[in-house]
Amino acid sequence: MRYLCSLGSNLQAAFNIERAQQALAQLPGQLYTSAVIKTKPVAIDTDNDFLNALFIIDTPLNATQLKQYFNAIEIAQGRDRDDPRCSEKDRPIDIDILSDDIHDNRQVPDYLQALYQDFYAAIKTQLGASCA
Repeated sequence: MRYLCSLGSNLQAAFNIERAQQALAQLPGQLYTSAVIKTKPVAIDTDNDFLNALFIIDTPLNATQLKQYFNAIEIAQGRDRDDPRCSEKDRPIDIDILSDDIHDNRQVPDYLQALYQDFYAAIKTQLGASCA
């Protein structure tokens, strides 16, 4: 399966993004990553800007297995997934599956759309005919 995913951090962001990318590289399959960009917080009351990136993972894992792996990375990096307000707070790392169709950008947040367009244009060449 091929998944379009995102990652973001606004606590020790550069360090945590790098750690997450290293953990993601251990997944079975092929990983393609975008540039990392700085974004303003959305739907969260904080002064801490985010670093965000997109990635495509081509893996034999199904969506449930992949999300479990993402959650384990988040917990290992200090995110309290048991907190019902965890999506409203500063976070060391947040990793999400956006779509199982890399051509579908409807689930990509507005603040990542320009990054998606650049990343998708670049990745089509790397993925070749299987991306067309």
